[in-house]
Amino acid sequence: MSVSLFSFLMSVGFSTVFILVIHVLRNQPIFLKSFGVHTLLTMYALCLCRMIFVIELPFTVPVELRGAFSQAYALMRSVQISTKHSSIGFMDVLLCIWIIPAVIIFIRFVWQECATRIKVLPYRRNKNYAAERALAKARNLSPRKLDVNVCVCQDIDTPMGFGLFHKWIFLPDEEYAKDELFYIMMHEYTHFCNRDGMVKLLTLLLCCVFWWNPAVYLLKKDVEQILEIKCDINATQDFNKKERLEYLLTIVQVLKGEPKAKGIKLPQTATGLFSRTEDDDIRERFALITKAAATVGLRYRAIFVGLAVLVTVFSYLFVFQPAFDPPVEDIYTDGANQEVMTDGASILQHLDSTYSLILNDGNTIPLTEEVSEIYIEAGYPVIKEGNK
Repeated sequence: MSVSLFSFLMSVGFSTVFILVIHVLRNQPIFLKSFGVHTLLTMYALCLCRMIFVIELPFTVPVELRGAFSQAYALMRSVQISTKHSSIGFMDVLLCIWIIPAVIIFIRFVWQECATRIKVLPYRRNKNYAAERALAKARNLSPRKLDVNVCVCQDIDTPMGFGLFHKWIFLPDEEYAKDELFYIMMHEYTHFCNRDGMVKLLTLLLCCVFWWNPAVYLLKKDVEQILEIKCDINATQDFNKKERLEYLLTIVQVLKGEPKAKGIKLPQTATGLFSRTEDDDIRERFALITKAAATVGLRYRAIFVGLAVLVTVFSYLFVFQPAFDPPVEDIYTDGANQEVMTDGASILQHLDSTYSLILNDGNTIPLTEEVSEIYIEAGYPVIKEGNK
């Protein structure tokens, strides 16, 4: 297994197309109602795995492309940016343009999350015994028993759940009816049971790393909405029609609350009854709660997921890379230039970190460092001396 520029580009390209396909399917109401949120979340998981694991497997077949792709790659490798004491390759500049903003965005994200955590810490002393009783009722109805606490925060305008290890539910300083408190607690407790905070954290980290790819922001938006739909469905699965209606009315009642102009900004990893800042499609959530989804059979959902897995595995079978014709002037024998056949050749890395090209007939040809890098990036296998 190895990682190359081309396996990375293949991973980003495939996962981007995968995200767009999921987005199109996700916006088809019939698909979501038929296959359910778990099928979509499985596809999102496959997409995340494909984007993260950029490896090139031993059975991966290189597909050499000529024309514009090959010429563009050769041009980028040849461009050198001169500095006062040396020169920097254009590919290194692109890497810096990617890495430096990614680090800055990640640091900013961590800073904001820590700052919010520090701001809400003092509010943990503000008890609400009615909310604690409602939370205990929600915990008793759930198959999972988690250690979750609840408190009142005067500087927020919507209930939220926060914390991956120490879990807290923060309520606005407002009056809620007994039933409203139960439905709010049920929603937030279900978020914790579903580990939605961890899922949001992973998608946010993905946005930090691939900040230059618009598709990851589309993925983030879709995942957040799907998590809310999944939470609604799980929280209300044992409710009768009257209780479902009261659950929806609670969301409407909280939504009517006036947003606080100088309130605490909600953490990006927090979960809530709804979001005032993101494109939270309340109507879609209401429709899926009030109308029972006519889902297709488990067999058909398994077939669909199986096809998605096969497509993902298939994407590892090949990798696109520029066609490379070795420069004749850099391959020499007996002091004279000669053309050689490199099909099936491999690279030998000597103990002194120099390289040679091993041909099919067993002959070896010394390579310069620059030429050896081109061969390695073109997908030729590397054999370390002593391991042949």
